[in-house]
Amino acid sequence: MRNTRLILAAAVILATILFGLVGRWVYPVDPATRIGGRLQPPGRGFPLGTDVQGRDVLAQLIRGTTTSLTIGVIAASIASAIAIIIGAVSGYKGGILDESLMAFANIVLAFPTILLLLVVAVFVPVRSPLVVAVLIGFTAWPGLARAIRAQIMSLKEREFVFLSRMAGWSGEKIVVFDLIPNMMAYVFTSFVVIMSIAMLAEAGLTMIGVGVTQGVSLGVMLFWAQMSDAVRRGLYWLFVPPGGVLTLVSASLLLLATALDQMFNPRLRAQ
Repeated sequence: MRNTRLILAAAVILATILFGLVGRWVYPVDPATRIGGRLQPPGRGFPLGTDVQGRDVLAQLIRGTTTSLTIGVIAASIASAIAIIIGAVSGYKGGILDESLMAFANIVLAFPTILLLLVVAVFVPVRSPLVVAVLIGFTAWPGLARAIRAQIMSLKEREFVFLSRMAGWSGEKIVVFDLIPNMMAYVFTSFVVIMSIAMLAEAGLTMIGVGVTQGVSLGVMLFWAQMSDAVRRGLYWLFVPPGGVLTLVSASLLLLATALDQMFNPRLRAQ
C-alpha cells in the first residue's frame, strides 16, 4: 500500500476499464450510426463532437477503449502462453531442442509484424480486433521466451529441483509445479508490458491501414482522424481523446510493470 506508483497505475487502469464497460450503459449511443452533422465540435448533445461521418466521438471512444484493452489482453495472453511453453521446454531440455527452439525464436524476433499483416491484409480485407490481436500475440513472444529460458536454466540447478528428481518426479512435472511457479511474478510483469506494446502496435498498424478494419478501436479512431487531416485543420476532438486515452493507458501499464518489478524484486524493494 506504500507503493504509490502501483496505486496510481492500478487506479488509472481500473478507471479506464470501468469507462469502457460502464460507459456504454451510461451513454447508450451507437458509435457506428450517424446521429449529427459532420465534424461538429464538442458542445451540447455531443460532449466530444462528431467525426467526418457524423458519428458520436464519445460513443466511439467508449467502445474503442474496450476494444483496445481487449486486444492488449488477448495478444499478451497468447504471447505469454507461447513464451512459457517454448522458454520452459528449451531451458529445461537443452541440447539440440534448445538450439532449434531458440533459432525459431530468433527468426520470429527478426520478422517484422507489419510484413505479416501486409500479407494477411491481401487475403483478409476485413480484419476483426480478434484477428489483429492473435497476429500481434504470435509475434510478440520471443523476447519473453528467451528470458524464461535463461531463468529455467538457472532454476533447474537449484536444490529443490534435485529433491524433486530424487522423489521420482518427471521433467514435465518439475517444470509445471517447481520451475514455472517460481517465475510467475516475472511473467506477470512481462504480461503487463506486452499488453501495453500490443495496444500501441494495434494503433500504429491500424493507422497505416493494415490493422483493424471491423469495429471501433482507438487505432481506428486515430486512422479516421488522420484521414480527415485533423491536426492541420484543428479538429482536436478527433485525435486528442483517442490519443490521450492510449497514451494514458500505455504509460499506466508501464508504470504498473515498474511498480510490480519493484514489489517482487527484493533488491529494488530495499531501495
